[in-house]
Amino acid sequence: MSARTVSRVVNNEYGVAEATRKQVLEAIEELGYRPNLLARALITKRSGTVGLVGGDMTDPYFPALAEAVHHRVSESGRTTFFACTGNDPHRQDMVLRSLWSYAVDGVIVFPAPDSIDQLRGYARLGLRIVVVDDVVDAPGIACVRFDLVTGARLGVRHLLDSGRRRVGMLASELSPPRRRRRESGFRAAFDDAGLDHGAIVRAPPTVQGGEAGIDRLLDLQPDLDAILAYNDVMAIGAVRAVEARGRRVPDDIAVVGFDDVELSAYVRPALTTIRLDRSLLSIEVTRALHSFIDAPGDRFDPVVLPVELVVRQSA
Repeated sequence: MSARTVSRVVNNEYGVAEATRKQVLEAIEELGYRPNLLARALITKRSGTVGLVGGDMTDPYFPALAEAVHHRVSESGRTTFFACTGNDPHRQDMVLRSLWSYAVDGVIVFPAPDSIDQLRGYARLGLRIVVVDDVVDAPGIACVRFDLVTGARLGVRHLLDSGRRRVGMLASELSPPRRRRRESGFRAAFDDAGLDHGAIVRAPPTVQGGEAGIDRLLDLQPDLDAILAYNDVMAIGAVRAVEARGRRVPDDIAVVGFDDVELSAYVRPALTTIRLDRSLLSIEVTRALHSFIDAPGDRFDPVVLPVELVVRQSA
């Protein structure tokens, strides 16, 4: 049996007969062989691994996306390392330093606030980075994001077209000013209609943040009749808080979320939301990462993905 055949089995490559693969694996087990990935990486400059670094693992959008990314990365014969930063730049620095020291082929990052210079620094060290939901103009960094401005516009336009006029917004307190594209779209939709926009309240992008934000929003705008939320979990918290105050969704207050996580179709009332297609995102971020790995010196134009309004019961 050739060394190349053994190498293909060890690296989980395609094109090896199942009987041959089984024979090689049995020999590996008998000999107690374990490949030294770090040594291989020093020689080939490839480790066969990539990192996926998220901000908040409790947000249901991220685990679903991670599964899709893992599936697409594995098709290329690579393994995915997952890490969470808690949206903390210092934790992100520790995670990226660890991944860089293990010579991963590249990383996909949902960046923590105020960490752009940090990402540029790792790119200068040779770490190939794909940034999600931001724009970083630097060599060694590719960017993929959704058209969140259009998404917010679609949500507000839907509310205005249904007769709502006193529309407020629950925004994320974690979004730095340069990444508040949902808020920009919210304001732009009212400008398009020649109307003054409603109040914007920033809170944690969680169910509890949505509940707390409603109290502040109603204090600012007691006659509120519609809400655009930063994400679906905030929208679910908003629905809970609205109904706890004795008001009905959507009769008294309509609610529109963002993301279209699986849960949004099963809560009652089912959420009207802006769909950010996880499958499409996984395709584009892995495509950008693989392109970077194959051509590390190239620069890539930012990719902007379309969004879609999904109308259900809450608005």
